[in-house]
Amino acid sequence: MVRYTSLKRRLPRGNKLNSSLQRQRQLANGPALARRRLRALCAVTIAFFGISLASLAAQEPEAPVSPETTYVDTKTPLLDREPFDLIVLDEENKNFTAEVQTITTLSRPRVQEAERKGKLQFRFLYDDAFLYEVEWEHLVKVEFFENMLFDNAQKLLQQARSLDPATEFVRVEQLLDESYRYFTRLQNEYPKYPGLAAAIDEFLYQDAGSLYKSGRFAESLSVMEQLNDRNPSYRGGSLKTAMGTLVSKIVADYVKREDYRSARIVLDRLAAKFGAAQPTTIQQWRNQLIKLATEKLADAKKQLDAMEYREAIASIRQALDISPNVPGGKDLQLVLAETYPQIIVGVTQPALSYDSGRLDNWAARRTGRLVHRTLVEFLGAGSEGGEYQFPGGLIERSPDGRTMTFRLKQFLEDGDSPISNGYDLSRRLLELANPRSLEYREAWGSLATGATVEDVLRVDVNLRRSHVLPQSLLRVPMSASIQEDGKEALEGTGAFRVDIQGDSETRFMLKGFTPGSRLAELIEMKFDDAQSALNALRRGQIDVIDRLFPSDAARLADQLSRDSDLVLQKYSLPSVHMLVPKSDHPYLANANFRRALVFGIDRQRILHEELLGNKEIPGCRVLSGPFPAGLDQTDPLGYAYDHTLEPRVWRPRLAKLLTIIAEKEMALKAEILEEEPPTLTPLLIAHPATESARIACQAIISHLSIIGIEVKVKELPPGESLDKENECDLLYTEIAIWEPVSDARRLLGTRGVAQTDSPYVGQALRRLDAAENWGDVHDQLVALHHAAHNEVTVIPLWQTVDYFIYNKRLRNIGEQPVWLYQYVDQWRLGAQTAQR
Repeated sequence: MVRYTSLKRRLPRGNKLNSSLQRQRQLANGPALARRRLRALCAVTIAFFGISLASLAAQEPEAPVSPETTYVDTKTPLLDREPFDLIVLDEENKNFTAEVQTITTLSRPRVQEAERKGKLQFRFLYDDAFLYEVEWEHLVKVEFFENMLFDNAQKLLQQARSLDPATEFVRVEQLLDESYRYFTRLQNEYPKYPGLAAAIDEFLYQDAGSLYKSGRFAESLSVMEQLNDRNPSYRGGSLKTAMGTLVSKIVADYVKREDYRSARIVLDRLAAKFGAAQPTTIQQWRNQLIKLATEKLADAKKQLDAMEYREAIASIRQALDISPNVPGGKDLQLVLAETYPQIIVGVTQPALSYDSGRLDNWAARRTGRLVHRTLVEFLGAGSEGGEYQFPGGLIERSPDGRTMTFRLKQFLEDGDSPISNGYDLSRRLLELANPRSLEYREAWGSLATGATVEDVLRVDVNLRRSHVLPQSLLRVPMSASIQEDGKEALEGTGAFRVDIQGDSETRFMLKGFTPGSRLAELIEMKFDDAQSALNALRRGQIDVIDRLFPSDAARLADQLSRDSDLVLQKYSLPSVHMLVPKSDHPYLANANFRRALVFGIDRQRILHEELLGNKEIPGCRVLSGPFPAGLDQTDPLGYAYDHTLEPRVWRPRLAKLLTIIAEKEMALKAEILEEEPPTLTPLLIAHPATESARIACQAIISHLSIIGIEVKVKELPPGESLDKENECDLLYTEIAIWEPVSDARRLLGTRGVAQTDSPYVGQALRRLDAAENWGDVHDQLVALHHAAHNEVTVIPLWQTVDYFIYNKRLRNIGEQPVWLYQYVDQWRLGAQTAQR
């Protein structure tokens, strides 16, 4: 029988109520109804409860409620509930069922028989204003919360056990996942629950078996290890036998796929973990790998004796990949490194042309110096502009800056300029200044007036005016471009020639190679993405990766330890990413529409979340113009960037308004010209086949769709940076601005990558050409920055710092080079070290 305890009075509302009880009360149709039900329960007739509550009737107004009413939440999943208990009365009381607050007066989790006497006091879960009591003889069941959790976990596990994982794996996984959630809560809140440890052991064994039957051996082994860590004596210690079977299947699969590094990691980890008690299959597979490596080593020796150097190098790389400590392996690799030094570079963008002066093509710029040397070479950023060298000798300037003097070396060394006399040099300089020549360079032509040769080894060039860095205008090939069958020549003035050019790799052979030279050949091996290249680097298949995806570089910076055999290094100069208008799309000709594009793209979010993986990388930032901002405000490279001009922030409403304004402007213009107004057709963005460009363009499409601008995307073939079919409206491009004073015209001039007909930009470029000191140069570049910003000549996106990674066996690669092969003349190879 249920009644109020005579000593308890109504408590203040809200007392002892936590947020979960308030939430559950709302589920029971609100607090007011709950109170009416409680009062009705007290006023139910003697036929229902067998006792009279007349003494309390005067205190509580009666409200007729059906006695079948229950106080149970059937909607909220048990796992999402706060702890509660459940009571069920007998048939005499119509099997009245109610959720009550946790009962603390009973032994848990099982009620002792001695406690089933007298009366049980409790509070309803949905209203704690009163304390109730019921005689034990009317209680059919008292169910504790932890028992409900445990029973549900066991039921789910039993259901999973009844299914075949091979045919119903998805359903089995769902049941096991749900069971895992119950066991996790039990372990967190009721760690001493009787039988919990054994039940979890059974769960892990069932999970491991399910994964095994579905062919997911590596995951099954991981679960089996957890079980062994918890209970090594489980099922009589038979787990090691089961794990040995799993190890055999896992390693066999890795060996079949020639992923020997992963096989070694599994074997080494388990051997270190179990020591002498390790499964016998571990040592068996280790012996098998040593046997395979020894066979490859024998092949390499035979190939070396037959002077088949490339084949020998491939064999020794594979032998060390299979077993890095195979006897004699590293010694033979050193012999090969001295006899035929071969370096393999992993790239995601193959080089289709070889031009170190390309602003917009990473691969062409990377390989340009290998095949074609330039008259003047860029070494890096200096305190005032870049630092340069003339490979054939020295460059001097007259005090008034109106004369450049080239002094050629009398005796050339290997790697020096192929231009050996002043007559050849003067002809090349005049050819670059001749407007009728295909080799004409506008900036140099407007500066140079003539050249004279003295003593064969000296050339004086007369200039119309002083220029802060005239040598920066001569980063051009030493000789005119040579075309063979419409394609670029595979041999030029560089130290290397293109030996093999295929879809998957390009081989650069050192000219005049003889065994024992410092370097025999460079092989650029193409990978679909940087992660695949990174796996190959760890396995010793390649020696260096030329460029990493930004978030990969940030992640590796945290992971690589000091004793790692991989070295992560950044290039000294950043890349500038932008969208360049390329078509005659009428909307792109409207400055307000171009501004709408800038305001409509959340560039900060794309850069920080999509490209950098929420990592802070110094030097990576959103830009307000087409020039690099430098790594910080003190970086001399940023002399063209105005840091007071803040980048436009994401404002989609303003972007939408600017789109409407642009539409009205074009409609008005069409009306004046008596033409049909143009319609906003979908824009087409073309981008190079790089991971960062691919991800960025997909995000841009999503952002512009918010303001009603439909955008489609076109991925260019690997290695291409221009849309040869001229189909795109916007080109996503990554620009290398190494020397803004000379690169500004190459970017925005009439022959530039982002050429424009803006009169303001054109005027700023002409004034920049006329600048004779660094103060004027800075002022004109800032003016050009503002003009490009106001006119939205390009849609500036962001600046990124680029990274490469290499194995320590590759030495003398250079400290923060500008491009990968900047110091290739000094590269040396050592023996490979095992990667983990």
